[in-house]
Order: sequence, then structure tokens, then C-alpha cells
Amino acid sequence: MHRSRTRLSWHAGRKQVAGKYARYAPRLIGYAILAAALIFIVVGIATAHEYSSNGVTVAHPWARATPGGTNISGAFLEMKAAARHRDRLVGARSPGAGAVELHSRIMESGAAKMRRVDAIALKAGASSVILKPGGYHLMLTDLPAPLKEGDLLKLTLVFEKAGEIEVEATVEPVAAMGPHGFDQQPGTAPKPTGAHNH
Repeated sequence: MHRSRTRLSWHAGRKQVAGKYARYAPRLIGYAILAAALIFIVVGIATAHEYSSNGVTVAHPWARATPGGTNISGAFLEMKAAARHRDRLVGARSPGAGAVELHSRIMESGAAKMRRVDAIALKAGASSVILKPGGYHLMLTDLPAPLKEGDLLKLTLVFEKAGEIEVEATVEPVAAMGPHGFDQQPGTAPKPTGAHNH
């Protein structure tokens, strides 16, 4: 009799525990669906911001929004050449800019200066070439209209061998250092501790 009561009590306890956690099942399922959706969105963004053609891949293109009264901006991206495929970025254009120039940034007499360059080389199968604030970048001039955060800017990149690659650059905040909330261009080596953006 005592053993029978114990068994009944144990089964009742299991039912109470099961009933307690059953209340949370819909919420847990909802969390799982949300997590899967977020993963899908992140993967989709990564895929949508990669453009490949004839051995060259361009990733994460973006530009800075312009404050009122400014008609110049900068655009940035990551590019890489496939194995056994050397190439050079030799030009760019955009319907959203009067001109697009390839620029580098150098230090001269202790001051940072921008210089126009004719081309940016991509070594075969080497690590990515990063166009970023404070380094190589695309200078957008004579903008007919301000670049607004959240807009998309069409760019045509011209490579010596791969030809033209059309991309869409996301327009990020005026002081952004990277796309999609990143504090630097994806593909850039991590900053040393204590480093500052300029």
C-alpha cells in the first residue's frame, strides 16, 4: 500500500513538473524561431553584400552620409582576387556622383593628406585589399544630392582584367567607420587595445 502511494505520488510529481514546463513550451519555440530567423537575415545580408565576377570579389561596399551643404563623400569596401588571378582596380563611377576617384591617404610632414592614385593592385590569391577610412578609398565628388543614411548608392567598379562590377553601397552615418554598425571595415585586422579612430 505504501509503495503504491509512493508510486502515485512520484507520477503526480512528474505530471506537475511537466505541466509547469509545458507552459513555457510556446515561448521556447518562439525563441527558437526568432533565432533561426536572425541567422537567416545575417547570412542573407552577408550574401547580398558580396559581388563576384571574373575572378574578383567585392564585399561590404558602403559610403558615408553627407551633412548639409557638403557635396563630397567617401566610399569603402573589401576586394579580393582569386588564386592565379592578378588584377587592378583602375576606376569607378556612380550615377549618384559627378566623379569618383581612387585615393590613398599618406602622412607628409606630420599631416595626413589624400592623394589620387591611378590604380589599386590586387595580388593573386592574397588577402583582401581593404578600402577604409584612413586608407585607400573612393572619393565621391560633385554629389547632385545629399547621401542620406539608409539609402543605397550604385557604384560601378572598373577592373583591368575582370571588367566592370556593379555594386550597391549602403549609406551609413556621417562619422561611421564601418558598415552595418561595425566600428571598422569587415576584413580589417583587429585594432590594438587603446587604438583610436581618426
